[in-house]
Amino acid sequence: MKNMRKLKIGLAGVMVTPFRGDKEGNFQQDRQALSKLANSLGFELKTIEEGIYNQDQANNAARELQNWGADFILLQNSSFAAGQFIYPFADTQIRLGLWAVPEGKPTSEGGLPLNSFTGLNLYNSLLKTFRTDYDLPVKWFFGRPGQPLFDQRFRVTVQALHAVVNLQNARIGLIGGVASGFDNLIVDPRNLKRKVGAEVIILDFDTLLKEAQAIKDETAIQKTAEDFIRVNTQFDKRMAPQLEKLSRLEIAYQQAANNFGLDAVAVSCWPRYQSDYGVAVCSLMGQLNTTGLIAACEGDVPSAAGMLALHYMSGGDVVTLMDLVTVDENDNSLLLWHCGPTSPTLADDKGTRMQSLWLFDQDQKPPTGLHNDLVLKPGQATVMGFTPNFEQLLVLDGEIDNQKPSYMGSRGWYRNIRVGAEPASVPEVVQTLMKSGFQHHYPLAYGNLMPAAMEMAAWLGIEPIQKQPYTDYLTQ
Repeated sequence: MKNMRKLKIGLAGVMVTPFRGDKEGNFQQDRQALSKLANSLGFELKTIEEGIYNQDQANNAARELQNWGADFILLQNSSFAAGQFIYPFADTQIRLGLWAVPEGKPTSEGGLPLNSFTGLNLYNSLLKTFRTDYDLPVKWFFGRPGQPLFDQRFRVTVQALHAVVNLQNARIGLIGGVASGFDNLIVDPRNLKRKVGAEVIILDFDTLLKEAQAIKDETAIQKTAEDFIRVNTQFDKRMAPQLEKLSRLEIAYQQAANNFGLDAVAVSCWPRYQSDYGVAVCSLMGQLNTTGLIAACEGDVPSAAGMLALHYMSGGDVVTLMDLVTVDENDNSLLLWHCGPTSPTLADDKGTRMQSLWLFDQDQKPPTGLHNDLVLKPGQATVMGFTPNFEQLLVLDGEIDNQKPSYMGSRGWYRNIRVGAEPASVPEVVQTLMKSGFQHHYPLAYGNLMPAAMEMAAWLGIEPIQKQPYTDYLTQ
């Protein structure tokens, strides 16, 4: 399991002498303000400290930022500047942001101080109409650090690109293949690599199970078991043998993650764990996500990638994977539920009940566990998932309601929903899901990550799934 790496942002300012506003002073102030943002938002910043006034300076600045390994270049039009200055930055094929600054109040002199926005307009148009070989998106910025328009747009970009750069070369372990019958979750790993940059590592179910069963370090097993129930968890002590089995599996999974450099796992969580080891692994999935090893159920690689992206966007927050099991038109809500794989850290103040999984409880047979019975804590939450071909992305935004009654498992009602940026009724959400053919799993993270998810899609060249209007009749 690798550590998240910081996004690397390069900053440069282009200028021209005839415009006599304080372009140099403004740029230095903005550089210092961005240095503070680098600390608070968690990115690395490299600044070309001298203003760019000629082509050689532009060429050298672009080369320096490229050699440094910039993931994103923020080019400030500190004033209007020559159109050709943009070309060496475009030639790097590094993602670009074009930044215009306010002119400031008119002075007694009366002249336009900077003509900054015209410079941004020129560069953006050159890239989109003249340099037809440049096919990357470009994001515009306006304002000064500390002003809402600049800060919000910049924060979203940092979140989105933090996910993009960390997904690049991420490794997802597929353990045991896709769960039986879930053929809609089968992926071509080449599509994942081409669109997202991550790769699939195939791990053998039997090998990992044997490694778990062979662990002899009782102290490690006991400590791992204690970690399962440390966070606000009520544990059914009759299930102690199953907890030992899950502890062994977690140790084996963490060792595999370290050995293979895995960032996430997609686990075929049934039926073989029940038949081969007499245990349900729902609580294991929650615990892996608690530790930061992203874990998706049922061998679902697209959801593992989506959960990983949400984890990166949120700066390392715990994420989970849900089903959508019913809808309620009366209050325009839908129920997100799963059999119990959610981390106890996401439970409301009633906590988590770690117990046998009722799905497998049968007369005259010992109970099978474990699962996490919990209600999701209230708050804004984002659902985001890739389609199995990684050509499209579903983004939902809404609020978790923990007051409305629901069913045993990991669950929460979801209301005030938007599809992408569009408010959506429950019939519109269902129409959108059914018409798109989106699969039955929904990665979820807390917070308003919708803007970052939409921007991530733009940088990756992935199409967001658009809200569909509801109709009573079938449409093509």
